[in-house]
Amino acid sequence: MDGIPLSRQETVGAAVWQALLDAADKAVLVQDGRGQVRVVSRRAAELFPDLRPGVELAGVAGFTGSEQGEVDTTCQGVPWRWTPTRLDADHVAWHGDPAEPEEPWCEKCAQARFLANSSRLLGSSLRRDQTLRSIVQLAVPTLGDCCAVVLPAKRGRVEWWRYTRGGDTEHGRMGQHALRSVTALAEAFSGSATKPMPGHPVAGARLDWLLAGGSAAPDNVVVVPLRHEGLDAGALVLANNDSRDEQFEIVRDYASRAAAALSSAHSYSEQARATEALESSLLPTPLPEVPGVVWSACYRPAQSTIRVGGDFYDVYPESDGRVLFLLGDVCGNGVEAATLAGRIRHTVEALRLVETEPTKLLHLLNKAILTSADNRFATLVVGVLERLESGSLRVRLASGGHPSPVVLRASGAVEEITVPGTLVGVLPDPHFGEASVTLSAGDVCMLYSDGVTEARGGNDGREQFGAHRLNEAVGSGVGMPAGDLTRHVEHRLDDWLAGRDHDDVALLALQAV
Repeated sequence: MDGIPLSRQETVGAAVWQALLDAADKAVLVQDGRGQVRVVSRRAAELFPDLRPGVELAGVAGFTGSEQGEVDTTCQGVPWRWTPTRLDADHVAWHGDPAEPEEPWCEKCAQARFLANSSRLLGSSLRRDQTLRSIVQLAVPTLGDCCAVVLPAKRGRVEWWRYTRGGDTEHGRMGQHALRSVTALAEAFSGSATKPMPGHPVAGARLDWLLAGGSAAPDNVVVVPLRHEGLDAGALVLANNDSRDEQFEIVRDYASRAAAALSSAHSYSEQARATEALESSLLPTPLPEVPGVVWSACYRPAQSTIRVGGDFYDVYPESDGRVLFLLGDVCGNGVEAATLAGRIRHTVEALRLVETEPTKLLHLLNKAILTSADNRFATLVVGVLERLESGSLRVRLASGGHPSPVVLRASGAVEEITVPGTLVGVLPDPHFGEASVTLSAGDVCMLYSDGVTEARGGNDGREQFGAHRLNEAVGSGVGMPAGDLTRHVEHRLDDWLAGRDHDDVALLALQAV
């Protein structure tokens, strides 16, 4: 049996160890490193029938799956305390005892404990799917033998979650006709009812959303509206094989807490979905395929908690065969910088329809930033490449206060392309310089943000990476394809940072082939 020293297993089998656990007064279970239950004592199985080897511990018997210390749960109104003991690197044993001395049975006290424990567990997750699992699991068996939640879904359909005692949590979708399969369900779902109501399965109606396969129709059904701010439709359905009319008040209280938890989880999910959509719109687009050119890029925001930052790049193939490309850096990092970076990218995408000359494009962009309410500025390199009759690439670059691009020749020589220019979005009459470079087969032109050269590392963590280390890293990658070269520079930067924080980092490389 896992977790038991080999020296103590040589003369007995697993059945003996199971018998030893079954004889213990305490409830005992063993959880593995994946969160699954591996061993359950008889006492634990009697108290919590859903505890059995192979199930996920999260959401069963009052566990959330993320506990590090003692856990308080409730069984039949009696509080239980579980204490963990680590058996080895992959197994933890939980020992359960009543948390309080046994007292004369008090229905009101038991209900209060159940509701308090349910509130704690329902509020332990803001994930909508986990909250729904908790709602249907916690209600069984205290409130019913089976619990289902019915919610509106897209395209006029209905979503359901169900848990049956001794079974698994199931989830599915169905048509609106299912609301007519149990009396009072349609009223509770739509909100025309405000309190728990008895329901009855309709003869001949499909009940596969409520009953597990092969189950007989229940003797008693209670339907409860689920209402809270942001939750306009939905119902909780409890099925039993005995009458529990006296539980209407606790059912109503439980449904109210479940609706509040579900509303919070729904709001969080919607906010997370909106954030993800906004982040996605700010991420760099995939690099295009351009004949005779290989593109490669690196993009790493300063803040690991979000996927975007103030650095950005774009590549736009034009209909005449030329390619407009740019790399920029907004002052600061985080969400505010990412917002301005997104506006600059959208502005350039619109301006390029009327102007593709790098210097003129920077002047137009400068005016656009000055007229905005944002007081941030940006640095930017804008380039245009075109293929010459000789097969080489001519690249014209204009800069607005940005670090000088680097060219790695096929011979191994490294050149800095100095392009002077003022910051973009600061002065009404700026100066933007321009330079030109020709790339032969194998040559690489690399644009980068100051997050590369200003990255602090070294022995004391205060020295900057600097242009000289960047040039050395680029030069040591001679002969590499553009993709390998950007990864090579990125690895050199990682070694220099040694896990320290850094500013936004962006690289954009183009190689003539």
